[in-house]
Amino acid sequence: MRFKHHKEKVERFERTIAKLDEEEDSETLIEDYMLASSHLVNATMHALGTLREDKDIKHNNIFGFVKKENGLKEFSEEVADLVQQIEQLRPSYVYGKGKNGDTVKKAKESFIKIKKICNTLLQNEGKPGNSI
Repeated sequence: MRFKHHKEKVERFERTIAKLDEEEDSETLIEDYMLASSHLVNATMHALGTLREDKDIKHNNIFGFVKKENGLKEFSEEVADLVQQIEQLRPSYVYGKGKNGDTVKKAKESFIKIKKICNTLLQNEGKPGNSI
């Protein structure tokens, strides 16, 4: 998927997130933060040239791929860990009985950090028009 399409997906997830309630919609919010983060990471790697545009990494493989391939340069380990934090919130809240707005806040915090790092990388690479 091209950068532009990932960016559009992130924007759509963010619009959906803005409509939801942290207590009532915790499962959906955690999923949306996970998927939006995945699109952010893929878009940034495409823009940096560390991932071909005809290849995308699925959310459950980002942790290993980004670390192994250094896909986000000096931020690879930090972003991989942030993605993993969101990924680890999913089982008990998306598939289990968990309901907790604090868990959603953790997912949101990780997403915000990922987005900030991705935009920093894009700016550092002279691609500010590609900010997400």
